[in-house]
Amino acid sequence: MKRVLISPVWGMYRRRSFKQDGAVFDSNNRQNKGQDSMRIRGLVSLSATAVLLCLGGCATNTMTGRNQLALVSEASVSQQSVSSYTSMMGDFDKKNKLIEGTALNTRIDTITNRLIQQAVLYHPKSAQWDWKVSVIDDEKTINAFCMPGGLMAIYTGLISSLRATDDEIANVMGHEIGHALAGHGAEKMSMQMASNTGVAILSILIAKDNKDYQTTNTALAAGALAFINLPNSRTTEVEADKLGIELAARAGYDPAASVSLWEKMATATHSKGKGDFMSTHPSPEKRQENLRRLSVLMQPLYAYGKSAAMPYDWLHGAKYSRPTYSEKDAIAFYSEEWEAFKAGSTSLSGENQVSLVLKQRDLAKAYQEQHWRDLALGVSASNYRWDLGYFYLASAAAALGYPKAARVYASTAEELAAEAGTACAQKRLLSCSGIDVANEVRRMGR
Repeated sequence: MKRVLISPVWGMYRRRSFKQDGAVFDSNNRQNKGQDSMRIRGLVSLSATAVLLCLGGCATNTMTGRNQLALVSEASVSQQSVSSYTSMMGDFDKKNKLIEGTALNTRIDTITNRLIQQAVLYHPKSAQWDWKVSVIDDEKTINAFCMPGGLMAIYTGLISSLRATDDEIANVMGHEIGHALAGHGAEKMSMQMASNTGVAILSILIAKDNKDYQTTNTALAAGALAFINLPNSRTTEVEADKLGIELAARAGYDPAASVSLWEKMATATHSKGKGDFMSTHPSPEKRQENLRRLSVLMQPLYAYGKSAAMPYDWLHGAKYSRPTYSEKDAIAFYSEEWEAFKAGSTSLSGENQVSLVLKQRDLAKAYQEQHWRDLALGVSASNYRWDLGYFYLASAAAALGYPKAARVYASTAEELAAEAGTACAQKRLLSCSGIDVANEVRRMGR
């Protein structure tokens, strides 16, 4: 990304000419020297801004383990959601389209409360969200959503048209909650900000005049939508499927229902067989294949979840009386990376320490605050081979109850601490964060 944004400034503006009012002007001509100089300074400024956004705005999402662009905070997006949700539900209420106080409301509330009870275990801060679910009387609309901050709605069309069972409703609502837990709303806004910056820069670079700038800007914006924003959306849909099916299983709802749900959805929307290049959702066939695989993995959680007691009433109970959860005890969603960590088989093989420079502060903070899940996932995502990384893994594994894995990581950390090329004490760009790895590892072994 940095090459795309920076290189064209110098590559395209070293020499360029265009016609205006019948005269030929060269970018090196004195008549345009001042104008071009100002334009280039503006481009350099825009490029620098874009690069800073890219370097400073990326963070590892501990819900998914993926590096996400985070230029907008979760709190900011949640505040905007309150306004949007209140306005939307107000409009439905004026049209008498909100269903309240019925058996259907009780059914949806029960399912949603069980899902929220699991969600807060993964994302403890969500215990203070303003959780709410509305039932919208619209038989023609097959949809449900969860805005950032836990503001949800489900349309009657989804329930009646699909003849959805409780298990199927739980899986679709779990999917929507998954979007909120993973911060997809904030990521989407961040992606839009970044792509707008890129489009502005490239439009100025390519355009010959103001009129051409407008045309070029429109074309590039369409390209950004297809190749930047929508691919990101397909990624987030797959992530929400994964998070949603696990939430539903832990809440005691059959994960296999996620497959039947999307089979019904494909039939109801006549989408089966269509290509998915310009769709924000994976094709039904791809989605069902992935969900079938996940449903098998989720069966043990489902067996355990079926016997769980009724949860706290997150939707109607007083906020001050809610259960509280610590970030120290946050659990992780299933992933190959997490399973590898628990087994002691996480392997850090990367050698690019520059990519770790911006992340080391977050890792140190997670260690100091004992956010063990976040620390383990952050180290795995950074994938840099050094003693401190393995020490972090050892500390997280020990605290989370994986003693065998902790010993494996501690042993590797001790070996790397004795080698100049992998010891944090020998690094110029990286810091040991005040930790004497060799001594700390020996202390762990006592």
